[in-house]
This record gives sequence, C-alpha cells and structure tokens, in this order.
Amino acid sequence: MSNSENDNNMDRYFNDPEYRRKKIDAQKNNTDKKNDSRLDQARDWYNDQTEIIQYGIITAAVILLFLVGFFIYLYQGLPSIEELENPKTATATLVKSRDGVVLDRYFTENRTFVPIEDISPHVVDALIATEDHRFYKHWGIDMIRTLAIPYHLIQGEIEGGSTLTQQLARNLYKKIGRDFSIIRKLREMITAIDIEQNYTKREIIELYLNTVEFPNSAFGIETAAQTHYGKPAEDLTISESAMMVGSVNAVYAYNPRLFPERAKRRRNVVLSQMKKRGFIDEAVYTSLSQDSVQLDYHPPSQSETESRYFGQYVRQKVEDWAKENNYNLDTDGLTIHTTIDSRLQYYAQQAVEEKLDSLQVIFEDEWTSPNGEYMDQLWKKYPSFLKSFVRETDRYKNAFSKYNTDQESVVFDSLLANEAFVDSLKRARTKLEAGFVAIDPANGNIRAWVGGNNYGNVQYDHVYQAKRQTGSTFKPFVYAVAIDNGYKPYHKFSKYPSKYYDSSGRVWDPKDPSIPEGPDKIPLRQALARSLNNVTVRLLPEIAGAPGTDQLEDLMPAARKIKQMAMNFGIDLSDTKAYPSIALGTAKASLLELVSAYTTFANQGVHVEPIAITRIEDKQGNIVKEYNISSRQEVISPETAYMMIDMLRGVIRGGEDYYGTGIRLRATYNVQQDVAGKTGTTQNAADNWFVAMMPHLVMGAWVGGEDRRIRFPTWSRTGQGAHTALPMVGRFINLASSDPEAPWSRESFESPPGFVMPEAPDEDEINTNWQDNQRIDW
Repeated sequence: MSNSENDNNMDRYFNDPEYRRKKIDAQKNNTDKKNDSRLDQARDWYNDQTEIIQYGIITAAVILLFLVGFFIYLYQGLPSIEELENPKTATATLVKSRDGVVLDRYFTENRTFVPIEDISPHVVDALIATEDHRFYKHWGIDMIRTLAIPYHLIQGEIEGGSTLTQQLARNLYKKIGRDFSIIRKLREMITAIDIEQNYTKREIIELYLNTVEFPNSAFGIETAAQTHYGKPAEDLTISESAMMVGSVNAVYAYNPRLFPERAKRRRNVVLSQMKKRGFIDEAVYTSLSQDSVQLDYHPPSQSETESRYFGQYVRQKVEDWAKENNYNLDTDGLTIHTTIDSRLQYYAQQAVEEKLDSLQVIFEDEWTSPNGEYMDQLWKKYPSFLKSFVRETDRYKNAFSKYNTDQESVVFDSLLANEAFVDSLKRARTKLEAGFVAIDPANGNIRAWVGGNNYGNVQYDHVYQAKRQTGSTFKPFVYAVAIDNGYKPYHKFSKYPSKYYDSSGRVWDPKDPSIPEGPDKIPLRQALARSLNNVTVRLLPEIAGAPGTDQLEDLMPAARKIKQMAMNFGIDLSDTKAYPSIALGTAKASLLELVSAYTTFANQGVHVEPIAITRIEDKQGNIVKEYNISSRQEVISPETAYMMIDMLRGVIRGGEDYYGTGIRLRATYNVQQDVAGKTGTTQNAADNWFVAMMPHLVMGAWVGGEDRRIRFPTWSRTGQGAHTALPMVGRFINLASSDPEAPWSRESFESPPGFVMPEAPDEDEINTNWQDNQRIDW
C-alpha cells in the first residue's frame, strides 16, 4: 500500500466515526480468535499429557504385577527354610548280619551315606580340581565362570558355569529341576546362596559326594566305591578317585564298565586337573595316566544275592512297624541288624548251589531214557503234565485270538508243533529248587537262610513261603507223644503192616515198601532210625488208648494229640485236619517251621520262636526298635527231649545190626561230632527233607520241584531226602566246621541232671510184663 493510501485511511479513521468503529471491531475479533486458538492449543496439550501419564501409570502397574508374579513363581520353585536346614536324600536301608556284613538293601536310589571322614581325601581333591577349583573362595556362585558363559557360547564352546554348590542344589532339591532355562538357573543360583549361608564348605562337599549319581545306578561315593571296586570310599586310590569323579558329568558316557577307553581318557583329564591345581606332581600324573582301567565290579542288582531271600523276609517283618512309625524303608537310611552270621550264610549258599546243580543233572538223566528226548520218561509216565504246563503259559492264552479259533485242539496242535517252545517249557518247569535254614536252638536266632537257587529267577521263598508235605520228618512228633506218655526207646512193636476200617468198611493200610529182615518186633529206637511206617502206625492205637483196635475212628484221639504236639513245637496246623495219616507226614509245613520245631529237641524241650532281627537304627545311628525273644515255651520235659535226641542219633549212627536213613552224613561227609537228625520223603517223591541237630545249631534242607507236580522217580534213590537234602546239610557242615573263623562248636548233647537213659530189661521180664504191646512205665 502507498503512502498516499495510508494517509487517506488515517484521515478517514479519525474523521469518520462509523469507519473507526468498524476497524476497532475487526481488530477485536482478530484478537479474540488468536486468544481462542491459544486456549485450544493449551487444552490439547494438557489432554495429551494426562493421557501419557495415565498410560505410564497403567504400564508401571502391569510391569509391577508381572514382577511380583514372576518372583512369586520363581520362589515357589525354591526349597523352604525347613528343607534347606533338613535336606532329604533317598538313602538305602541296610540289612546287616550280626558280624556287620551288609546282607541286603532296600532303595529307590542305591545310596549309603558316609561322613566326610570316611571318604578318601583323593576324592575331594579330584572333585575340587575338576569341578570347582575356586570352591573355597566363592559364596555359592562363581561370578568369573558365570560371566564367562556368554563368551564361551560365542566361541561355540559349551562350558558349565555351575559351582559345586549349584550342582548340590540340583541334587538335593528335585523341584529346581534340570531343564535348560533362565528360570531354573535363577532358582539354582538363589538356592546355592542359601546353602552357603546354612552349611560349611566341608558339609557341602560331604552332601555333594553322598548325593551325586555315579555309573551303574550307584548313588553317593560309598555305593560307587563298593559297586566298582568292592571297597569302602575311604580306601579309594588317586586313580580310582579320578575315575569316579570324572564319571559324574555323564554317568553313561563315562561308565568304566561299558566304555573303558573313554572312561580312561576322562580319568586322565581329571588327573591332569589335579596336577594343574597342585594336588599331584608330574611324576604321579605320568605314572597313573598310563594305567589301564581296573575294576572289581559288584552289580547292584546282584549284590548280596546269597541273602536276598532273607532280606525280603526281613522286609516283610518290619514293613508294618515302618508304616506305623512313618519310616520309608526305601529312602530313610535305616540299618536293620539281624541274627544271621555272614560266614555261615556264605557256606549255606555255597552248599545249596553246589549240590543243587549236580542234582539237576542226575534228576534229568534219571527221567531220560538212553538216546531219548529230554526227560521223556516223565512225560510218558505223566502224560497230562505237558498239556497242563502249556495251558498255563501266556502263549496258550493268547493263541486263540492269534489263530482265530475257539478250538483248544487247534491251539495245542500249533503250540506243540513248535519244538523250541516245548523244549524251553519243559526245561523251565522241571527245575529243582531248594531251601536251607539254620537256627541256634538256645535263643531261636536264625544263623543262615537260603530261600532258593536264584532270587533273580524265582522270588518264591522255600524257607518260609512254601508249605510242603513233611513226610517222615514229621514222625519225631509222633514218637515224642509216645515217649512223653511213658514209652521208652526200647519198647518193641511189630514190623508188619496193620489195617484199620472206617464206618463204611473202607480200609486204611499204609505200609513200608518192604518188610525189614530180622525179628518180628522192632524197638522204637530202631524204627525211628529206619523210618518204618508200620511201627509208626502201630503206635497210634497205643497213643489213642485203644490198643488192639482195627477201627479207624478209634485212632482219631491219637491224631489230635499228634497234631497238638506239633503245634506246640511251633508248626501251624490250624488248617490241617487231624486224620491218622498225619503220623506219616501228610501235614504241610514250611522249612522254617520244621527246623524251628526240631530246635525244641535240641533245647531240652523248650521251644523258642525263631528270631531274625535284633534291632533297627535310624540314619544317625539311634536305636529306634529292639527285638527280644517273643515266645519261650516248655513243650516236653528235658528227659523226653534227650531221649528223642538219643533216638534221632540213631538216624545218623545206626545200630549194631542196622543203618539209619541218615548214615551218609557220617559215611560220605565224615561228620563225626555229636549229631542227631531225620530224613523225610513224601509218598510221591516230590518233597525231600533232612534236618540235623547239634547243641549249638539245628540245620534243615528241602529239595523238590518249583512246581509241585515235579517229582523224583520212585525207583530212584535220589528221590529220597538222604540223597538230595542231606548232601546240602553235609556239605554245609564240612565247610563251616573247617573254617576257624566261623562260629562253630563241637560240643556234645548233655543229658539232664540226674537222668539215666532207660535200658531194656531182660527178655524174660519183657515177656512177663509186656503183653500185646501194652505200655509199661519202667
């Protein structure tokens, strides 16, 4: 705009009131608009800042909630203060003999806890040198190793940053886990710090070495040492210590039994670290690194196999007590002290194994005809056996669907055509089994126990679980009733069989296989020594108080007396009917019951219940349970007991004109010390028994088929207790008595004070006073 125009507008503004008013209004409007704009801008800015603050608060709250939740989650996986102060590790319960040898162990993790004083210092040196050489300097976390982890990862190297304490945290507290994650690692680190605050460095090493897993399912250094080297942890050498410590990183990959060369290389790495950290010098390293891997391996699944049957019996005895007192037998590290003597136990196992192996060969040969198939005579004599065995197999049960048939003949034809299947079935079902037990008669303490040939194959215990017909080993209870009622060893009875009739006219006429030569009447002493059925049966009317009877019903009182006598001796016959046949051994008993019953004879007529356990200690060695003699009962008088012992001596010694059925104990096994005993064989030769008694020990063995249908040939001499069970007892006596370290005595039985063994009167006096086998109290 020009100057002249400006001047004109100025003049008009001052001279024209209307124009001047319009200009003022226009300027006022412009000012209002600018003010409104500034106000809007201020209002928008305020709203924006408010929104930002609100979002910030919400975000902070979310982050805070997340952090709180994260730490709650993190700490939920941490051990409690109580768990930190009282860490629980699954420690095996040990079953020990009276002389301190481990017989068996119960475990989920095969671990035996030992204090650090009982661990070789070489183990500690190898561990520190290899796993955590700054162990004594850090507070649970080695920051140098931890911060170096990213560097090693960038370099493509996988190197652990966990200290021994962090590894212990994983071993002690399973809730921490072993997954590779940041959460798990944080929990591990926090727990390691807590452990360092609660335990000394020495205690941490002790806990670590007792919890870490080693190869071959060995947990803890003590079990690892016993498993791999057959020695305690305190005796491990430098090389052995390096081998064990080297294996903890990868128990399978560095298993010295499976991969000896790989394990050797790993051992040498540990030796190298020990040299580097100053635990060994160059010369020692050079020498040891050249050594090959030398193990004395004891498989954990087979350790104490000679005692596994007994161990399971002990477990069954203490399980109820453990539950009632909140003990876990598999994890709480109890020590169960037993009455077993480890030396006698070893010899019992050796005797059973040796004799059973040779008997199996004889047994198979006797049932096999020349050039015949495996035991063909058995299948010919008992044709139903094989089909019954087949019918009991899983292959038979599954064969109907496999062959799509409901016809049994089709299934049998198919299975019997499989020669390999049939042969393996025959051999499996015709295996002989055995049991052996020895008891101290004075206190009932069980000294040796072999429940079978191989616990890994057969878990059925033939000492206490199997109840089989006792055969002639039951006869001493019949004679004990007679002697206790006034009969004497010299009283004579007819050697010929007798007959007894029931109300319907049926006859019971048991008899000996043959009539012995010599006089028509035989003294009770000789009849028992020769195990004569005819004389034993003729005792029944006398015991029943019905001499001369031929009625079976009249013999029932005798059967009841005999049953009661046997029960007083400790044999459970609550489910056995008291029939006269009980006198010949039809009653069933376990080997433990039978041998325990015989201890009554050896203990002057007093029966003491068998005892297997003396005390139980907890992990700290505190006695938490003691066992004492539970039952001591005088069953027969000392005089009756001694007369029975003297009569049963005849089983072993024989007489002037006869042999006892147990003569082989002297003739073959040259047992010359004072011993009494009894053989027994059931009618079908399925069960064979022998019990021997000495003042300090009563021993018994049973031999037969695992399956009750399996039996020895009746024409065979091996189908008798004297040729099957007796050799086991004889071999045991030979082994135990020849060991000066074994608890063996050669003392003889002593008669009761003032007792004189009754002697037979003159023949004229017998003829005068003994009529028809009536009892006379001499």
